[in-house]
Amino acid sequence: MNELLISPTVSLYIGAFVQWGFLMAFLYSLAHSINKPNKEKVYLSLVMSVSYSFSIFTNMNTVTYLDFLCFDILTIIALTLLRRFLKRDVAYIYLLTGLTINSTLHLFMHYDIYVLDNVDYWWLWNFYLIVINLVDLTMVTILFFNKDFLGLVKFTKFLTEKFNRSRHA
Repeated sequence: MNELLISPTVSLYIGAFVQWGFLMAFLYSLAHSINKPNKEKVYLSLVMSVSYSFSIFTNMNTVTYLDFLCFDILTIIALTLLRRFLKRDVAYIYLLTGLTINSTLHLFMHYDIYVLDNVDYWWLWNFYLIVINLVDLTMVTILFFNKDFLGLVKFTKFLTEKFNRSRHA
């Protein structure tokens, strides 16, 4: 099997849909939070919308995986700075996890193509395309529904409790 499962054109359309999704999540959370004191989803979706909108100004013919890695790291930093004003809710944990997965995959692809000079197709390239798109769509979805449908929050709490117990033992 020497072909990509998702063509670059389809991936471009998925990327545009994700950008639109983050913008709609921002507008939805803004409208939903009117006259409510909790504005966390507004801030989270604003950061994600702004971050993913930068790719509109990116030349897709010259952008590298290292550029995408930098975008994701800057977004992680922005969300981490926002954490001082927000509680760690479902959307926050999903966004940080998703951006971390994306960053790791960008780093692997950069290393594979630019450091190892690999030009031969292999399974990592399809894995990258599928996982990046699924993670992006999951991050958009979580901003609308804010439900722990993958059990990530439960898993995070389990790890935190286990770490705290072992630290105090």
